[in-house]
Amino acid sequence: MIRFSESNIGDLVIEELYPNFYFQHSCWRILLILTAFISLTITCFFNSLATNGSNNLFTQRTEGISENHLTEFSPARWTFSIWGIIYIWQALWLIYAVTRIPRKSNISYLYIVPNTLHFVVFVFFIINMILNIGWLFIWDRGYFGWALFIMFFMFITILIPTVITHILLQPNRSIYFNSKRKLDIWLVRILVHNGLAACSTWLYLATLLNLTIWFSHMYNKDFPSVTDASTAALVFLFVGMIGYFICENIIFYCSLAYTFSPWFVLLYTLSGVQSNHNKRNDIADRNRLYASALLIICCILFIVRLGLFIVRYMRNRIPTIREP
Repeated sequence: MIRFSESNIGDLVIEELYPNFYFQHSCWRILLILTAFISLTITCFFNSLATNGSNNLFTQRTEGISENHLTEFSPARWTFSIWGIIYIWQALWLIYAVTRIPRKSNISYLYIVPNTLHFVVFVFFIINMILNIGWLFIWDRGYFGWALFIMFFMFITILIPTVITHILLQPNRSIYFNSKRKLDIWLVRILVHNGLAACSTWLYLATLLNLTIWFSHMYNKDFPSVTDASTAALVFLFVGMIGYFICENIIFYCSLAYTFSPWFVLLYTLSGVQSNHNKRNDIADRNRLYASALLIICCILFIVRLGLFIVRYMRNRIPTIREP
């Protein structure tokens, strides 16, 4: 008895409906996807070296540098373990991207059409990984101004693929439907959208933390300067949080309906900041209040977000399980 998986059946249907179609691979696209995966592997290797402490490449632990330059925006040490989760998420969506190479839509191979994972996504991801490795060395040497500059571009180079993948899914849904590939729509949302969005959110927060550390270093850890820089970081965090809430619930609520990971990252990081504040006695009352207020606001916005999601789902205003 022969058993067919959903993928096999999809390919058989395509070949039966389009017997004269000749699906041709794109070698440079395949190379780009594989290079992106290899670049992530290399980046994880360098990060492990930087995390473990002094060796032939790095003079001190990455976390140790942050601990030696604490600001009022610094989260608790356990917060930085999120890097591992983020890298695993990136690996998962890249593995999924690799699985699209041999599989077909009704027009071409999945990695070509539908063009949800545009080749630009992989280009920017590779650039991001290169910047990541460069940041590790510059951070290790204590060049905090340059580290801030690179971290900002790390944020930009991961934000662009995040936006691109969200934009390209909606107009390509019909191709997934016609190709019997509805599962891929959910895989894109869960792995690609949420994976990249989680990374974007964390890099935004890391950029703000780098900003406060740079100010602290530049002004020789002067207390008023560190306090002001931390206040500015908290304000930027509030602006970013409100901006994202407006985008996902008012402007682009259909495309961002299933992208929840930014809220998990925000809640996790703000909890880390709050935890660190509770252990320290050198935090200005102003920033204690601001950080606590931000955590409460974040919880409220997330609850509102869930409520809007449920209402829109029940009214079929957003994609559903039956009509993804």
